[in-house]
Amino acid sequence: MDIKPVEQRQSLASKSISALKWNYIGRLISLSLQFIVGIVLARLLGPEPFGLVAIALFVQGLGNLFAEGGLSSALIQSQNISEFDIRSVFSTQLVIGVLITCLVISLAPLLAVFFNEPNATPVIIAMSFSFTIQALGQTSSALIKKNLAFKKIQIISLFSYCVGYLGLGLSLAYLDYGVWSLVAAQLSQVSLNAFITYFSQIHPIRPFVNPKKCRFLRFGAAITLNNITSWGISNLDTAIIGRSFETATLGVYNRVFNLVNMPMYAVVSSMQSVLFSAYSKSQSNRQILRCTFVASTTIMALLFLPFFGAMAAVPDLIINSLYGSKWVAAIPLMTPLCFAMAINAMLAMSGPLLSSIGLPQIELKAQLAALSFSIPSLILAAQYSVLAVAWTLLGTYVFRLLLLVIATLKAVGDKPYRLFTIIIMPLVIAILLYGQCWYLGQLPCLQAYSTAIRLSMIVFSCALSYPFWLLLFRRLIICGNMKEFLVSLQNKLPVRLFKLVGLAV
Repeated sequence: MDIKPVEQRQSLASKSISALKWNYIGRLISLSLQFIVGIVLARLLGPEPFGLVAIALFVQGLGNLFAEGGLSSALIQSQNISEFDIRSVFSTQLVIGVLITCLVISLAPLLAVFFNEPNATPVIIAMSFSFTIQALGQTSSALIKKNLAFKKIQIISLFSYCVGYLGLGLSLAYLDYGVWSLVAAQLSQVSLNAFITYFSQIHPIRPFVNPKKCRFLRFGAAITLNNITSWGISNLDTAIIGRSFETATLGVYNRVFNLVNMPMYAVVSSMQSVLFSAYSKSQSNRQILRCTFVASTTIMALLFLPFFGAMAAVPDLIINSLYGSKWVAAIPLMTPLCFAMAINAMLAMSGPLLSSIGLPQIELKAQLAALSFSIPSLILAAQYSVLAVAWTLLGTYVFRLLLLVIATLKAVGDKPYRLFTIIIMPLVIAILLYGQCWYLGQLPCLQAYSTAIRLSMIVFSCALSYPFWLLLFRRLIICGNMKEFLVSLQNKLPVRLFKLVGLAV
């Protein structure tokens, strides 16, 4: 039977805007919960448990690349899918999940030796069961995303997180279960998410595993290779730090990385999911693809270069206010990791476009080039300090941005110099906000106040000045593809917004 992913009477634009809305509502709530729960857990547990879990999550992240197999992306990208396709993908993902669980369990002692942390062995073994569990919901999740029904995805995600972390994780941490409170929270969240997702999008599960008849394997393999290289660039720092420094140092680095990665990932992953589904339905129209790619990359730059620029200016206030004196070693790491996340947000817009038009090999070539530069650079930096690793990571992200975005622009018929026009105004605003925050953080008359109050004052000042800079430079920001993109959404977004930026007629 053929599965029709989107009702014909609803336009793609309306569905995409609705999907983005629900994605961001869910992500905003989820981000707020993760932020608060992360602070409480950090204060209750300290750095070392987070270091142990960071090792297990590193292994889990690598395994997930193979467990998903790129088959979920293939289901979303394909114009028409059948019951046979669904059975084949589900069965293949489940078999891969079981095999990876067994493999990780058998390799757990060796992985712990690699990280010089014998206490990591039981944690890695326990977390390995998530590969099998999450495989039960991967196909259903892909079908939901194909229909752009992201409201359902976000509700399930929020519910499972609340039960796993807010309910179980915090309770166990308070009862002094240490690292096992984090393990229990993660496994319960994964389990609930998988089972609820399947029962919200029930599909045929009668086993069928025949690689020769699974038409998605070639596309899925290309996606998997891209994900592996991307993951390698993003997680190589964790492996090197875990290998070269103490577990507590890895815990500090991991907590700072998660702090700055959390808001970026919440926004970017939502955008990626919706863009990939939308691009897949418009893959033959290069004008729409080009316009949307430039606009989405510009939006990411406008959001995250100023946001992280402001954070990078006052790392001491942020760390002391949120985590306390136990985490003072995290302060110097904040600045390079903030800028690295801003760069990552921009380059992340390339993947959905290249995959949707069937050109994942372009992304793969750029990622491999970036990875070949990252490996020796990060290994050399680790010989000096963890701070050197953080700054080197920023350099590798900049190099990756240049390779990937320029390659994507060429793929949709645009010029490489477009990258400069995308970045210039967001960078100007970021410099202005950085200077403003640094000045306020050093202002003598504010030193008498507590770090939390000073940080609140700075946040308030940014909330006032950021919209001012956007409005002041709006004619330089909203032009070309960005203007064309916003005009195309004129009937989908508030009229006041268009009047404010001078686009409403």
